[in-house]
Amino acid sequence: MAIPSPGFNIQPLYRIADEDKKKHLKKLREGQAVIDLNLLRQWISEGQSMNWDDAFGRKVNKCLGEIPEKLQKQCANMPRDFESFNILCERSAKWGNGNYLGFFHALERCIWETLERGQQVRSLLPVLIQEGTLGKKPTEDRGSISVFLDVTDFAEYPVAHVKTIKCLNECLLGQADTGGIRAECGSKDAFGRGTGSLEEKLPEVKLPIIGGVKLRAMNSESPCQYRYGTVDARSYRIGSESRTLAKGALEWLKDESREGQTWGRADVKELLFAYPTIVPQAHIKLASCLGARKQDDKEARFANYAEDVVSCLKGISPSLKDIELRVFSLRKMDKARTKVVFHRNYSAQRLADAAKEWQQGCANTPSIRIGAWGEIKGEIIATEPETPFPLQIADCLNRVWKLDGTSKCETKSMAKSRGIELLLDEFAVRNQVAHLLALALQNGKGLFYWLGNTLHGGKIINLDGLNKQKLLMPAILGLLLWKLGIHKEVYMNNSPYLVGRMLKLADELHALYCKEVRDGNLPPQLLGNALMTAALDSPTRALAQLALRIAPYLGWAKTNSTNSAGLSRYFLKQLGFVEGALRDSILPPRLDDPARAQLLLGYISSNPQTEDSPQI
Repeated sequence: MAIPSPGFNIQPLYRIADEDKKKHLKKLREGQAVIDLNLLRQWISEGQSMNWDDAFGRKVNKCLGEIPEKLQKQCANMPRDFESFNILCERSAKWGNGNYLGFFHALERCIWETLERGQQVRSLLPVLIQEGTLGKKPTEDRGSISVFLDVTDFAEYPVAHVKTIKCLNECLLGQADTGGIRAECGSKDAFGRGTGSLEEKLPEVKLPIIGGVKLRAMNSESPCQYRYGTVDARSYRIGSESRTLAKGALEWLKDESREGQTWGRADVKELLFAYPTIVPQAHIKLASCLGARKQDDKEARFANYAEDVVSCLKGISPSLKDIELRVFSLRKMDKARTKVVFHRNYSAQRLADAAKEWQQGCANTPSIRIGAWGEIKGEIIATEPETPFPLQIADCLNRVWKLDGTSKCETKSMAKSRGIELLLDEFAVRNQVAHLLALALQNGKGLFYWLGNTLHGGKIINLDGLNKQKLLMPAILGLLLWKLGIHKEVYMNNSPYLVGRMLKLADELHALYCKEVRDGNLPPQLLGNALMTAALDSPTRALAQLALRIAPYLGWAKTNSTNSAGLSRYFLKQLGFVEGALRDSILPPRLDDPARAQLLLGYISSNPQTEDSPQI
């Protein structure tokens, strides 16, 4: 039994959602700007009321009042060396008796005084200000941050000391052995049910794909199992009634008829389970919505599943906030061991909001039209990037693409569950998006090189099997940019995107020249494609090289009198538009990952369609 740490989660004191102010706060945290406390106070006074309310105040009162009082009674016999714990409990009680506002103002005063000394800016700004999402209701966007309590006037050891924590654990474990803490429970197990059959092994459930799974195993022959002083049945009391219910629940979830609803295949040796805590009358394909679909269910789209799932959940309760969704996955580690590799609880309202945001993020790309072979032999269809399912994100980002459009290597840099976190974890994933974008660029840039070179050369793409992932990668880049707050309405006017457009148009002009002058003999790499690696590193150097190499093709386009004259003039016109826009833009000497993603999307973007546009 482990002692709870002397800390809890609180909401930041105030909330700011303005994008410009949030950018400035980021610079302050990163030490790129000098902090102006008067300006911060002005922002707070101009904003809405404080970020705490009475509902959260009751939680604060419990954390500072009820829990410390109970722990202090249970650990009354601690040696004087650890008097810091009693001091902390007594002082926290001052703020825990319905006086959460007093704690709010004391915490605020402490933060301002520390910031005035120029100390701990990086750690205290998130406690003072919640960087909210513009457009969300403040009541639904309060944020959460962990705070830990301690005292400075301790005799021997502070509360946050390994010996203090060890002593607290020993006190609680000693009470557990003598029935002190568990006296209230009597002969109840951890779930409040009977304690019969405690010493027996837990039953096994045979699951699809991964086979037999023991509900719980704490082998006393493994020394590491003694880390908390108990092992086997004593480490967690589970009676016969609780065992039967757990076995029955897992067997109900894994029933073959519920594949795609409550369970589905997440990986070769991994199963995903997803279900609402209120059993619905209708079939809800929640697992399929997350990407764990049946093997023969390959054509359905995320938008269809999301709409169907949210509609069914509303049938359970009009208020989606009242419905809890539970998601976990089991991975077969070896013949004997099965591990819970992912476990989260979400509200149905979060799923509804996240599904909408997911689709908006995946649509955060320019118009991209891809010519592909249809199902009928010889048929050519125009297709666009598709919205991936959450479990498909890892499949795409772990795959290393070569310059010929094939992918042979596959890394394990991203776990399957990260896609679900990207969909549903509103705050936890925010710091991980930059890593996922770096992974997408590292493993996927070869695909974008090949895709642009193929499309600009007028070739048709085969999209069967794993090639379907080629339709997902552009949407994933758009989604990651969206998660970083970079939207297409803005980035399509940014210089990195325009550089990508310039290289794309150079490719198309080069391909047209080869078609007319060289009898359709295209080189392995078109003009712009050959400069893509240089552009991702230094766009100014790439444009300088392009200016020298494109001159012969520009001269040909101006004098072209063949049937493609209109098309060559169109490319010249588009190049002029892009060059004019770049002339008014500041071109960075080096690109960061978001800028590289914008350049790649610009490179594979389609030309604008107007009434006088020639057929390309």
